[in-house]
Amino acid sequence: MKIQDLAVGDHIRVSGHDTRGWDVTREGYLVTEPKKVIAQWTLKRTAAVRLHVDPQKDGAPTRQNFVTVLPDTEAEELEA
Repeated sequence: MKIQDLAVGDHIRVSGHDTRGWDVTREGYLVTEPKKVIAQWTLKRTAAVRLHVDPQKDGAPTRQNFVTVLPDTEAEELEA
């Protein structure tokens, strides 16, 4: 599933970077709309998308559940 096609409540798995730039995979529910950002990516400032993916469907967006991905990243749709 393309990042631009995601909607709040989608159950997904996606890999990207966390707040420290480390590779992470998040699995759960998208709790906010995808947000376009400019992020540090391989030592360059790059257009990216920030997602908040939480194991709880009613979770809140936090630094612990966000993942930053490139716009062409695909998210894996999971069974609800």
